[in-house]
Amino acid sequence: MNNASAPHVPIVDAALRMSEARYRRLFESAQDGILILNAKTAQIDDVNPFLIELLGYSHAEFLGKKLWEIGAFVDTFLNMDAFAELQARRYIRYDKLPLMTKDGQRIFVEFVSNVYDCEGIDVIQCNIRDNTKRHIAEMALKLTTRSLKLLSASNVALLEASSENGLHTEYCRIAVETGNYRMAWIGVTDSAPDRLVHPVAHYGHEEGYLDTVKISWADTENGNGPTGRAIRLGQVQFIDDIATDPNMSPWRTEALKRGFNSTIALPFHPSGDVKACLTLYSAERITWSAAERKLLEEIASDLAFGITAIRTGQAKLKYQEDLRISLEKTIQVVASAVDMRDSYTGGHQRRVANICVRIATELGLSKERIHGLHLAGTIHDLGKIVCPAEILAKPGRLSTNEFNLIKEHPQTGFNIIKDVDFPWPIAQIILQHHERIDGSGYPQGLAGDAILFEAKILMVADVVEAMASHRPYRPALGIDAALGEITTHRGTLFDADVVDKCLCIFHDQGYKIEN
Repeated sequence: MNNASAPHVPIVDAALRMSEARYRRLFESAQDGILILNAKTAQIDDVNPFLIELLGYSHAEFLGKKLWEIGAFVDTFLNMDAFAELQARRYIRYDKLPLMTKDGQRIFVEFVSNVYDCEGIDVIQCNIRDNTKRHIAEMALKLTTRSLKLLSASNVALLEASSENGLHTEYCRIAVETGNYRMAWIGVTDSAPDRLVHPVAHYGHEEGYLDTVKISWADTENGNGPTGRAIRLGQVQFIDDIATDPNMSPWRTEALKRGFNSTIALPFHPSGDVKACLTLYSAERITWSAAERKLLEEIASDLAFGITAIRTGQAKLKYQEDLRISLEKTIQVVASAVDMRDSYTGGHQRRVANICVRIATELGLSKERIHGLHLAGTIHDLGKIVCPAEILAKPGRLSTNEFNLIKEHPQTGFNIIKDVDFPWPIAQIILQHHERIDGSGYPQGLAGDAILFEAKILMVADVVEAMASHRPYRPALGIDAALGEITTHRGTLFDADVVDKCLCIFHDQGYKIEN
């Protein structure tokens, strides 16, 4: 009996060797980082090539170290307490864990750790996925949206301002309360030899900071911080991480003590020989995007204009037109940020907005209403920022919970835009674009005349473009299917006049949806 079973032993060994070789190939070729740790000691037993290349540490620098002893993980949540939690729960996950590469680059990763048994020994496998691009895109949209609200509130303050000092203080207050910056201050220059910058207004967690620090705009150590350089060079200056930037060394201790982790300085020139700067401090370490810097620079420019207007008592009418142009430019920035985050539906909002304009023109709406509708269409899916990218790009059928999350986007878009003082009901149009005239839509279940006419146009354009275009979960259904859908539900789900004009522009005028 023993002799009969003996030949099977090499077969089992061969199978184990094959399994180990297959695992090793997967480990070595994986496009995510993988760490293997001893579950008792927390020491690293193995690391795959992808993670070595991602973080810049050698294989030898990983082996035998505890996770929190590697420089990349030192300032994260992955400490001894987290290790104890992992041993108890056998699983931890961080969605946006900040890591530092050996050459000093900050990246953001998804970090998932599991404890499992391997031949009687508990080991920990850590899977690390680089989410830096996604994090930057989401952060850029968040910051751009914040700047839109800040720009809008600041513009209202300009129109209502009656004194220069009041305007200074109001701008700082808005930066903190609306922009969520930790502290804001405005400084002006004088002609004295030491070229000091004198604070004239501040708001937020200042706590004596401006009395403690000495800031100059001369080309000296005290003049090479962001505020001094901004005034001297006449250009926006920013620091992503106060803790590490050498230009903040004279003020670093006092800044960090008050929770300032990043800063941006926005110069402006009110009049004459006086130069000034609006400086903002954030509690977060921020990678200041070009879009964010541009919008904040515009706010500082508007402040200079406002001061001049107060001094001269002129140009309020011109400013209102400039405000409108600024808000419209900002909408385009927000739309671009949404498209950058969701590449699968990039251009969808723009194409829907163009269809809306054609339908509204046929319906005889005024140029002013059409313009507002076009802007609403351009950002109607802004609320999808709350939807995980995996759901938006999911190739299969969505679960009930996933679809319910998608359905929140009209309300989220409304919440983001509602406090911005547009001349058109853009927030309401966004909120209502998934309503249906029989009351079967969402999020409010509105029906008939309770729905804005612009939203009735947008809902038809949205359905036609979505059905006619490719999506991750299905190929394009084509324009005939899309027009058939709105024809079937003409007068029930969709406004009959809107459907008729939509059919007219495609059938009679030969309109085509362009990429």
